[in-house]
Amino acid sequence: MTTANSKAYGAYAAARNLNQNPRDVLAAVHEELYRAIASAKSAHEARALDQMCRHAARATQILMVLSTSLDFSAAGQDGVMLRGFYRSLLETLTEAARRSTVSPSYQKSLDLLQPFCKCLRGKE
Repeated sequence: MTTANSKAYGAYAAARNLNQNPRDVLAAVHEELYRAIASAKSAHEARALDQMCRHAARATQILMVLSTSLDFSAAGQDGVMLRGFYRSLLETLTEAARRSTVSPSYQKSLDLLQPFCKCLRGKE
């Protein structure tokens, strides 16, 4: 494939991603959050603490953006529950940073996120 064709294909793929519906975008964001936490857990278990901190910071960043940029009040009671869900995940990640046994806290977050990601993708 030529460089021009490669760039054109890349632009097409990027444009296709921009045309996704909001549920797909939220699913992708939550899946990225899941990957960041799973990577932090794996890095901790491999004793790669610098990598763990980088992945944990990424997960925290995603949670902060979600918890500060969504209009929870527009969703009524569901919004209240979603805000609580994000706060719970953030507290669990913060708790992990203060413990010597980090993996259980990361696993707790992953256990909470996995069914939510499946629900967003319609795989319940």
